[in-house]
This record gives sequence, structure tokens and C-alpha cells, in this order.
Amino acid sequence: MPARRSASDDLRARLVDTAVRRLEESGPEALRARQLTAEVGTSTQAVYTLFGGMAGLFREIVREGFIRFDRHVAEVPATDDPVSDCFAQGMAYRGWALRHPQLYRLMFGLTGGDRVHAEWDMTGAGTVSRFPEAQVAFDRLVRAVDRMREAGRIGPVDPVAATGQIWSATHGYVLLEIAGFFGHEGHGLTQVMAPLAVNVMVGLGDDRAAAERSGLRVIAALSARGQWPAPPDSGGRG
Repeated sequence: MPARRSASDDLRARLVDTAVRRLEESGPEALRARQLTAEVGTSTQAVYTLFGGMAGLFREIVREGFIRFDRHVAEVPATDDPVSDCFAQGMAYRGWALRHPQLYRLMFGLTGGDRVHAEWDMTGAGTVSRFPEAQVAFDRLVRAVDRMREAGRIGPVDPVAATGQIWSATHGYVLLEIAGFFGHEGHGLTQVMAPLAVNVMVGLGDDRAAAERSGLRVIAALSARGQWPAPPDSGGRG
């Protein structure tokens, strides 16, 4: 039987949950101690007692974001095709980020005025963040790369560096889609993300035809669930 949370733990969780909701509804500008604590039904002093101030609360929001993000990516089932699984994780990554754009941007220090991951060197030590929750999420991606390498689908790459390459491509794509650069008809998926994913795998050493087959498996699964767009009209771009 799980231990009961203390009153302070319960208040802490309610403040974080409420802060995440306000962030996602209205952006970081909506996170003000007075309004937040009034909604939860406590005093502004609680923010300082429990988090050391608003900066501490922002850090807890980031932690919570990575917990939720990793939980979502972890739901992708493993198959006997590690490249297909990596593509599926990339789609889960994209889907979560698009559903939670404000939280996603804050997690990576793009809003909120705090470079939350500054001074960490992924390439030197394999450490991406001072937040253990972010490291857990990153390590999941590293394991996906390890599976592809062990299966002989990619070359004898450094798994951390290769993960950094895949992450850079996915993160860059996601930010552009969040900003609306690919329209709203799913063309970014069919014309940019899917070909990009294959090209990255080929660059890491996979056979192009094999990478394309792995991608098609993911597309077929998503299409069966109504989560993949129809091909764009070839005459739509002049």
C-alpha cells in the first residue's frame, strides 16, 4: 500500500499541476504567485516555503514536463524492428510536443527566462541536464540507438553522439512545426519529417531501402489509427 502524502507534499503537487495547466493555457506570463496560489487556495508564502520562490517552481514544472514526456514515449511498444521503433518514438515525441507546446518550450529553456540546461555537455559526458528526469528521457533514446546498432542496422557509432544527431533533427523539426512553418494539413510529416528520419538513419549507416521499409511500418500503423495525413496534392505548390 503506497504511503500517504503529507499535506505539504499534496500542496506542492497541486501547485505544480495548476502551474502546468496555467502555462499550457496562457503561456509563462500566466504564472504569477498571487494568482496561482489564489486558485489553489493557499498563500503566496507557500511558493517560497515549498520551492524557494517562482524560479524554483519553474524548475519543478520542467521536472514534471520531462516526467510526462518520458511516460508518453515509454508507451511505444517494442517490436523486432529497432529502426521502426525509433521512428515510432520520434512520432510520439512530436505528438506530445505539439499537444503541449508551452510546456515543451519551457522544458528546453526557450521561455521563462532561465537557461535550464546551460553548462551541460552531452557530447563530453553524456549528461544533458541537471534534471534527472530529463536524463532519464534522453537515456531512453540512447537505448533505442543501441538497439539499432546491436542489430546491425546502423554503423559502429557512438550511441550518445548518434542520439544527439537524431534528437537535433527531431527537436528542430518539432519547433518549426509548433511555429506553423509547415501549415496545418500534415504536409510537414509527409514532406519533411518522414524523409528526414530516413535520411538521418542512412547517414548513420542504415540501408536506404531498409530504412524506408521501417518507416512505412510506422506510417501503416498510424494510418490504421487515422493519425497519418493523406498525401498532399501534387499541384499544391507552385
